[in-house]
Amino acid sequence: MLKKLIFLGIVVLGLAGTAWSANEHSAVLDAVQKKYEQTRSFKAKFVQKSYLKIMGQSQIAKGEVAIQKPGKMKWDYRAPDRQILITNDKILWLYLPEENQVTKMLVESIYSSNTPALFLAGEGRLKETFHIESATKNDNGWTLILVPKELDNNIDRLILFTDNSYLITGSTVYDKLGNETKMLFSDIQIDPGFPAGTFQFHVPEGVEVIDFSSQP
Repeated sequence: MLKKLIFLGIVVLGLAGTAWSANEHSAVLDAVQKKYEQTRSFKAKFVQKSYLKIMGQSQIAKGEVAIQKPGKMKWDYRAPDRQILITNDKILWLYLPEENQVTKMLVESIYSSNTPALFLAGEGRLKETFHIESATKNDNGWTLILVPKELDNNIDRLILFTDNSYLITGSTVYDKLGNETKMLFSDIQIDPGFPAGTFQFHVPEGVEVIDFSSQP
């Protein structure tokens, strides 16, 4: 169960530092949005720390991510279990090599308009979905605490970490069920070249396909 829940964390408190006014908080959020809009592609290593409250368990996963705007992502989990998640336009593939199984889904059935992953893929604007509660400056950059505008949003809080150039270096998502997912990026490459086919998935021979892509 934990294995299949890892990728859901993609779909999460403040540090001591300088206090800023509400207008300055908004300006910092604008700077983060502008920085990411200037970034056409992104590659990095990541560490994902997930806590599932209902199971009372934590798990750490590691891997590499490649993102090409708009809407293309590849999350390659290397540990503790191999998983490959690819989105390309409207389709999401989740491949579990150890289970010899791949699941095909509609992106919209997994990622709603308020999902942080959509922002990473260049298909969302932070100010349209979140209010900024605070922005704290520290030696490494900024920590922004955001709360969703919509009350029915499954996300309780989104915390973004940036460097001093406003480049996102990580996030923490808290949902309304008490689950927590923290994602930290390292070895970040901005606008690298990706080989052809990076964001395409070809089902290996003999792998079971569970296809939900025709369902709303």
